[in-house]
Amino acid sequence: MDSPTTSLSNSVGERWSIFASKIKKEQVIYFSQIFIVYTVIIAALVNLSLSAEAPTCSSVWVSILSGSVGYVLPAPKIRKRKLPQRDGSLLPNPA
Repeated sequence: MDSPTTSLSNSVGERWSIFASKIKKEQVIYFSQIFIVYTVIIAALVNLSLSAEAPTCSSVWVSILSGSVGYVLPAPKIRKRKLPQRDGSLLPNPA
């Protein structure tokens, strides 16, 4: 019995022709998503700044704004601090 083989999708590394140049599909998707998110952020900021409506409407814009900013910002990472090498003594080595 033959074992099933997995094949890579043809879309990986696929290039799209945009403005008479070849661009990777992943780049086009990434930049269009970022453009849309920044447009949503600007719209939410404008609506929060100009609206004098009920707090219910502004809470919707605040939640849209916070979700969009959370999408754009990178996740924080904890860096491990390297400790200096010790020779086993409790006191630091005199220079």
